[in-house]
Amino acid sequence: MKKILLLITLLVGIGSLRAQDVHLYLQEEQLPNLVNCLPAPPDTIGEAFTHDIMRYMWGKTQRLDPARLAQAKRDAVWDLDTLLAIFSVPFGRAVDKETMPATYQLFFNSLSTIEQIRVRPKAHYFRMRPYARFKESSIFPQDDEWLITDGSYPSGHTIRAWGAALILSEVNPDAAEALFKRAVTSGDSRVIAGCHWQSDIDASASAACIGFAVLQNSPEFQRDLALAREEYQAAAGFPSLTPEFICDFADWTPESETVTGSTQGFAMHDQYAFVLHDKGRLCIFDMEKQRMVANYLLAGNTSHCNNACFGVEKASRKSQFPLLYIASCGGENCCYVTDVTLKGSRIVQKIFYSGTDYAKTIDWCLDAENGFIYTYGGRNGGYKLLKKFRLPRLADSDKNGEVHLTDADVLDVTRLDEGINIWQGSIVRGRYAYLPDGYEPHKLYLHVIDLEKKRILESKDITAVVDEPEGICLTPDYAYVIFNTSRAPRHSKLWRFSLR
Repeated sequence: MKKILLLITLLVGIGSLRAQDVHLYLQEEQLPNLVNCLPAPPDTIGEAFTHDIMRYMWGKTQRLDPARLAQAKRDAVWDLDTLLAIFSVPFGRAVDKETMPATYQLFFNSLSTIEQIRVRPKAHYFRMRPYARFKESSIFPQDDEWLITDGSYPSGHTIRAWGAALILSEVNPDAAEALFKRAVTSGDSRVIAGCHWQSDIDASASAACIGFAVLQNSPEFQRDLALAREEYQAAAGFPSLTPEFICDFADWTPESETVTGSTQGFAMHDQYAFVLHDKGRLCIFDMEKQRMVANYLLAGNTSHCNNACFGVEKASRKSQFPLLYIASCGGENCCYVTDVTLKGSRIVQKIFYSGTDYAKTIDWCLDAENGFIYTYGGRNGGYKLLKKFRLPRLADSDKNGEVHLTDADVLDVTRLDEGINIWQGSIVRGRYAYLPDGYEPHKLYLHVIDLEKKRILESKDITAVVDEPEGICLTPDYAYVIFNTSRAPRHSKLWRFSLR
C-alpha cells in the first residue's frame, strides 16, 4: 500500500510539471538505477547512523533561528518556479519565461529529467524519515501524515537543488561557486526540516551529479544548453561572434597595383580600411566605393606590422586621420605611432617597453576610447601576457621622439597560462580583449578575454575560415578580422563577427 501511495505521489508531481510544457530529455528507465550504484542508507546501528542522529539534533537547534527556519520552509516549496527564483540570486540574473525563455525551458526540462532518478531508490529502500523515527514533528506538521508515505532516501528536494546548480553553472560558469554553495544550504534545510537524514542529503548530491552526467548524452539537451548559453551571453552583453564574410580585397585591387608581404595588421576609420603587410606596405580601401585608394610603403617602417589600432589624438589639426599605432613585432620591437594619409605616412613617435616576462617579440594594441595601450605576447604555445599602460600622448615624447615604458608604468597584468597558441592581432574595449589566434596546421580561434576576471571568456573556433587570422578592429556592432592567404598577399580576406 505504501509503495502504491508513493507512486501516486510521484505521478502527481510529474503531472503538475507537464502542465508547464516540460519535455523530458530522457525517460526514467534511461537513467542509472541508483540502487545498483549508490550505497544503501545506513542501518540503524553504527557510526554512520550515529552521525545521522547528531545531524538531526543539529537541525533542531537551527530552528531556533527565525531566519534560518524561514529559509528552510521556503527551500521546501515543491515548485520549480520557486526553486528557479531561489537560484536566480546566485546565478546573478533573474530567469523567467519572458526575459530568458531558453534558459527557463532548459531549467524545467533538465530538472524534470534528472529528478526521475529518485524514483527507484525511494521505492526500494522506503526509508523512514527522521521525525517519524523519533515520533516527533517536522517543521511542517500539517504534512507529516502523508510525507511518511514517501521514502526518505534520497531527497528529491536536494536532487533538485544540486541539479539547479549543475544546470545553471553550465550556462554561467562564473556563478558556479555561489550556486553550489546555495545547493549545500538547500540540503541543510532538509535536515533542519526534520524530513531527511544527512546520509539522504549526501546521496542526493551524488544522484544529481549522476543524472546530470548521463544527461550530457542527449543531443536535445546539448542543443538547448547552447541556446541558453547564447541567451545568457546576449543578456550579459557578451559577444555572439557570429561570422560573416565581407570581401577579398584582391577584388578591389587593380591589376596594375603591386602588393607585397603577407597580410598582417588591420584598422578601420570612417569608410576606410587599412590593410598592413609584412615589411611595411600599407593598402587603403574605400569600403563604400569598394576600391583601393592608396598603396605605398610606410616611411621608416619595414617591420612585420603585426597589428594596427587607431587612437583618438591627431598629429596636427591638418591630419586626415587619428594616429595609427602599428606594432612592429620584430626589429625595434616597438610601437610606431604614425600619421597616415592617402598619399603617405610619417612616424611621429616610437613607444618601447623595457620590462620583464616577455619572450622575444611583443604586440601592441589600444583601448583608445579609455586611453590605454597594452603590450601582448609571451611564449608560443605557452603563457600569454597582456600588460596595461596609460596611453602616452605625443607631448610625452623625449627629445628623440620616443617613450620608454618600464615595469613601474604597468597598471595591470592579465596572464593566461593556456588556451592561446600564438598572438596575432589584438584590440581592447573596456574590460574585454579580442585576440585572433592560430595558423595552419593548428586550429584557428577568435578569443574574448575578460581582463577583470583574468580568463578566456569565449573561444570561437574559426578554423572553417581556412586562412590565417591576423589584424582585428572593432565597431560598435562587429569585430572585423583580416585573414592572410598564404603566398597570395593580394588576397586579404575580411570577415566580421557580430558582437550582438
